[in-house]
Amino acid sequence: MRIRAWRKRASGRRGFALIALLALAALISAFLIASALNLTSAGNSNEREDRSMSALRKAKAALIAYAANEQWQLYKGQTTNQPGGLPCPDNNDTGASPGICSAAADRVGRLPWATIGGEDLRDASGERLWYAVSSNFYKNAANIINSDTPGLLTVTGAAPASNVVAVVIAPGAAFSGQDRIAQHNDPAAYLEGVTPSTPDYGFSTVATPSDTANDRLVVITQADLMAAVEPVVAARIERDVKPLLLDYFGKWGAYPFAMPFVAPPTAQSAYQGASNQTMGLLPVTNDPAWLTWASATVTDIVGSGTGSYDVAIKSPPDTISPNPAICSISSPPPPLTVTCTVDYCCGDIAHSDARPDIKLEILLANASLAFADTPSMVAPNDSTIVMVNRNGTPLVNTSFGQWSEGFSATSPRNPPTLSFAARADGRGVVTYTGRLQNARDTIGRVTITVPLPAPSYLPRLTNASPTNPNITWFTSNQWYRQSYYAVSQNYLPGASPSPPCTAGTTCLTVNNLPAPNNNKQVILIFAGRALDGQTRPGTLANYLEGQNATPADLIFEHRSGVPTAINDRVVVVSP
Repeated sequence: MRIRAWRKRASGRRGFALIALLALAALISAFLIASALNLTSAGNSNEREDRSMSALRKAKAALIAYAANEQWQLYKGQTTNQPGGLPCPDNNDTGASPGICSAAADRVGRLPWATIGGEDLRDASGERLWYAVSSNFYKNAANIINSDTPGLLTVTGAAPASNVVAVVIAPGAAFSGQDRIAQHNDPAAYLEGVTPSTPDYGFSTVATPSDTANDRLVVITQADLMAAVEPVVAARIERDVKPLLLDYFGKWGAYPFAMPFVAPPTAQSAYQGASNQTMGLLPVTNDPAWLTWASATVTDIVGSGTGSYDVAIKSPPDTISPNPAICSISSPPPPLTVTCTVDYCCGDIAHSDARPDIKLEILLANASLAFADTPSMVAPNDSTIVMVNRNGTPLVNTSFGQWSEGFSATSPRNPPTLSFAARADGRGVVTYTGRLQNARDTIGRVTITVPLPAPSYLPRLTNASPTNPNITWFTSNQWYRQSYYAVSQNYLPGASPSPPCTAGTTCLTVNNLPAPNNNKQVILIFAGRALDGQTRPGTLANYLEGQNATPADLIFEHRSGVPTAINDRVVVVSP
């Protein structure tokens, strides 16, 4: 009996344990199932977050690449006169930018993926990305975009940012009250945390999506954008601005004096050189009154006449009188002209073959202090000057235009010449030489008029000029404010004679360039954006770093190493 009772009790205990084990197993299974469901939900959420952020990062990269890529913009048939310029947002869901977005509300819209040649990017909810651009960074002639242009968008919240030029937004799924059919192009139907303001909207970021805000956002700061744009600008300076200096040297025989470095002014007209200034800012003034005729003289070239004598008076007929001849300069406003009246011969003028050789020298004020152009000599050997005889009749010669080809078919000819020389006093001398036509055709007098070469030098430096679009991007966006200019003293106006500079002594040295790096005659230094601790406008140390900030020793350096320490880029003009 006792054994049977014990067996009953043991069997009951085993049944209870089995029930407990089954209950525990059920609890563990429920826990595992719940955990798996939670992990799956978290995984889905993370995967959706990754998809949206990946699209945002691609959009950011595409916008920056577009702003820096001149060739891509050309391929898309767009203007390339504003490096760093961003497109306006798409405001009708076509993928295309409208071009101009002057109103604040127009600067918030969808990503213009077709305009920038990018992908039609979508976030994890399938919505197209949205985009906002700073009022001073969209492509527009009214904007001045350079390394000193600040971003004006405001970003606050969990990830605040300053100096923001653009924002790309993944709108996420619609919330209750957001009617994306009736308000298909209205930002309010897609975005939260957007504050309308003038001139630019403000944006707020959240750490994680919630039931009231699910926008995911990435910013493009001014530093993000300029890190890609500045190398392109340096390359364009070498391609477009360097030839401006070489062209001046080819005409005047020297490089222009620099403008003393001061906190760079805004007005381009203020960028005027100063005598004996070897370093500073480029003298890119576009002031039409800066270049003027200063004085003029006409003299005989002694001993180079025809040798003919007027029989009536038995005196040398190839002499002008008075010598030098009388010249005058017209009064402002421009265009100014030089007018010289040259009298020669006497006696029987009607039969005189007198034709003196003359030298006409005109001083052009400030020609060494700006990118002055020069009068041109046109075929066959004439110039922009105008010659008339005593009666005001224009002189014409089939071989040499207004000049004479010589006394006779057997006499030595003296073709006209035109030369230029930049002077140390800031002026330039324009010199014409040539033989006047015979006295019987001129009635013993020639009046010579020479127009001022200005404003022919202005098109390459004037914002609105269509004649030289390669330089207008530089001037209209004021990149000259960040372009430092240095010349060896041997290649400045008035260096007489002009020997090659001496390596390591009078030449410029540029470290971090291939050897030889100590024989440079002229360089440009593109300063780029301000680094930490630099405030602009300001002194030279607020623009240049390292050796470039101490130019007196003629030693400079090209950017090398950590870009936060130095971002200067040197463009060698010669050699």
